[in-house]
Amino acid sequence: MEAVKRLLALWLLLSLALGRTYLVPVQGEIDPALAVFVDQALTRAEREGASGVAFLIDTPGGRVDAAIRISDRILQSPLPTLAVVQNAFSAGALITLSCRQIAMLPGSEIGAALPVVALPLQRPEAADQKVVSALKGKFRAVAEARGRPTQVAEAMVDPEVEIPGLSAKGEPLTLSADKAVELKVADFKAGSLPEALAQAGLSAEVERLEPGPRVRLARFLTSSSVAGVLLALGLLLLLLEFFTPGTFLPATLGLVALGLYFFGGYLAGLSGILEILLFFAGMLLLLAEAFLLPGFGLPGALGIGLVLASVYLTFGAQSLAVGAYAVLVFGAGLFLLFRFFPRSRVGRALVLESAISEAAPPKGELEALLGAIGEALSDLRPAGVARFGDRRVDVVTEGEFIPRGTPVRVIKVEGPRVVVRAFKEE
Repeated sequence: MEAVKRLLALWLLLSLALGRTYLVPVQGEIDPALAVFVDQALTRAEREGASGVAFLIDTPGGRVDAAIRISDRILQSPLPTLAVVQNAFSAGALITLSCRQIAMLPGSEIGAALPVVALPLQRPEAADQKVVSALKGKFRAVAEARGRPTQVAEAMVDPEVEIPGLSAKGEPLTLSADKAVELKVADFKAGSLPEALAQAGLSAEVERLEPGPRVRLARFLTSSSVAGVLLALGLLLLLLEFFTPGTFLPATLGLVALGLYFFGGYLAGLSGILEILLFFAGMLLLLAEAFLLPGFGLPGALGIGLVLASVYLTFGAQSLAVGAYAVLVFGAGLFLLFRFFPRSRVGRALVLESAISEAAPPKGELEALLGAIGEALSDLRPAGVARFGDRRVDVVTEGEFIPRGTPVRVIKVEGPRVVVRAFKEE
């Protein structure tokens, strides 16, 4: 104990001649916005001549692509780097192994880096073997670069790598603090952050860096659940605008939701003009398919493909989770929209006043309308309502869009189906 006190006293004296240590928290889910924050923190530390950078790591893991970006940036830094580990699971283990020194705090663990696919309402499943192999190779390369045992690093990722007396086949390796130091995965144990800095030879003068408002907003908006909800909400509100044209409120709110969806990706460095153009080009094709070209053909297929490509280019491996959340919210929203919205006070105010409430005329009366000229009481998209004399009739076009107020002629009567076409006087 006396020796430790002397060491700390000597360290405090030496720190007066050293620059500051920048403390960078790596906490919560690993995501692209966190990668942006780590890059900014390292750039600032290098520019201001820090004595070193300490990463306080407490994470359950997260996105592999973001962890690789952070790992590569740490490996490239010329500054001394120290990982102070509370919990470094999955992607956090890769970031930890990338630092020049590793300190394990009491009760800390490192490992369990098997990549998984996690979708809402489903149990996480192991990723494809190609993904496992690629990540195992990355762990091995980082371990080699820092002079750490490569087989142990591989066993953290691949359950098939068995180390006798240490890990059982079928389970990814997780190490306690003592075991990590014993196997030279970590350099030493420390009872606290100051003790870890002292043993690593870094300055006692610490400046803690925190993510700014931009990074915090990006982390929130690009989480799988929030991004999926914004995407679904934007589409639902635009759909509502098409059912209730002229109100503009649903369209405005929908565009705000989609704007936040893409803004989060922009802040995190995930999306740019290409992803935005692909998304709205896909939406235009889907609208053309729905209102101008009835049925489902090439424009609809291309539209879906462009929207999916936009989501994938923005979120990469996370796009499955984002898409799953979007589908769940969109499906639930459609149910609520058609089930309850027309009965609400707002819904009744928005529903077209020309909706038919009376029973359809008998078959003979409908056939008598053949050739009759009337006026569209609602937009025909292609179905809607038209008036012939003092009679209101449910009608449908052959696929064309006819705006409200346009003269129409009945060209066909098939049972209860009355087909009309826009009428132009010659």
